[in-house]
Amino acid sequence: MTHVAVGVPLPAVPDQSPVEATRRRLTGKRADTVLKLGAATVEVLGEVGYSELTVPLVAAKAGLARATAYIYFSSKEHLVAEVYWRRLTTATPPANDSPEMIERVVSVLRYLALNVADEPEFAAAVTQALLSNDSDVEQLRFQISREIHRLLVAAVGSEGSSRDVGLLELVYTGAMVRAGMGHLSYGEVADQLEAAARQILA
Repeated sequence: MTHVAVGVPLPAVPDQSPVEATRRRLTGKRADTVLKLGAATVEVLGEVGYSELTVPLVAAKAGLARATAYIYFSSKEHLVAEVYWRRLTTATPPANDSPEMIERVVSVLRYLALNVADEPEFAAAVTQALLSNDSDVEQLRFQISREIHRLLVAAVGSEGSSRDVGLLELVYTGAMVRAGMGHLSYGEVADQLEAAARQILA
């Protein structure tokens, strides 16, 4: 099994994946239901931890029938991965308009590393959920990878190369794996990523 930590980049997939297309079609009550389940997932994680997390528990916390939850999510891994994906794609990264490429890259890497630093239960859950072989989680891993790649490409801009982006993704992957295994705090990861990026792009 491939070990994947929070937000670890994976190979890209075609633009219109089934998961992405499905989420784009969610509107109105369906979209509200997914958001309710996402918020409830984080609450339940804080109460019982990942090992005790279940789709029925999340449904109850959200005030929904378990059958309704299973319409949208196949497993607890799917739930957690979805919440992280939505956070990553809907959050507004810090202003990143520095004229210096290295400062733009450092800003992105620190943002990615610290995205869940204040929520240890959620961070640990994401790391474990992304290990799943669930087909829905697999698609979300690809979407997460693409978003991270997009942010790094934008930060590097025309001053860097695809090789620079690849090296940054590789360093990011290794650092996040160490954080996911508990060897480093996410704050320490952010500092190490900054140091590595400054060496790569010097």
